Amino acid sequence: MDREVYRLRRLNLDRLVKLAQVGDNKAMGMVLVKLEPMVKSIISKYYGTWADFEDFLQVGFVGVMQAVYSYNDSSNTKFTTFAYLNISSEIKSFITYLNRQKNKVLSEALSIENTFEDSNDDAESFFEQPCEQDMSKFILIRYLIEQEVSLMQDYERVIIYDWFDGFSYKEIAEKHSIAFKKVDNTIQKIKGLLSKKTELIERIDDFLGGKI
Repeated sequence: MDREVYRLRRLNLDRLVKLAQVGDNKAMGMVLVKLEPMVKSIISKYYGTWADFEDFLQVGFVGVMQAVYSYNDSSNTKFTTFAYLNISSEIKSFITYLNRQKNKVLSEALSIENTFEDSNDDAESFFEQPCEQDMSKFILIRYLIEQEVSLMQDYERVIIYDWFDGFSYKEIAEKHSIAFKKVDNTIQKIKGLLSKKTELIERIDDFLGGKI
């Protein structure tokens, strides 16, 4: 254990949250360590056979990290209470997503690497068949995609889903009589949102792999 990790272990949760909010990755990792028992306790109330425990664990950690980023210490709510509510909400949303997906066959997966490096105007290269060991990450990515898209305006959802179905920017614009620039802006928006979510996933992977 290096000195920095030892120092962080001695800090209280509120101090760790403040450090994590300004970009201290090791502090964020320590927040996850301290709240892991809470995450597992919440999961135990909802966990079922329709998904691996690790899938729920990753979603729970997403809830923790989002709680860190959105917490305001000037509120009258303790961080632990705020985090508990965020984790519970995220787990419930994930279960709703699983219930919608349980009768579907997962035949495509989003390729993280291609998503942010490929500048083509079609989505074909953004999808690939997941290998077995990547299935948990695939499920989490698809869940986070749906969460983000559900918050978009109606015309944006139409654009995104058509793009996922393989339509080019030009075809989408002509199909819905939408300006090409608006199509481009919408797809760039979802790429930006996915980039942020991908960072969360990678950091959670690091934590679960013992790298933090």
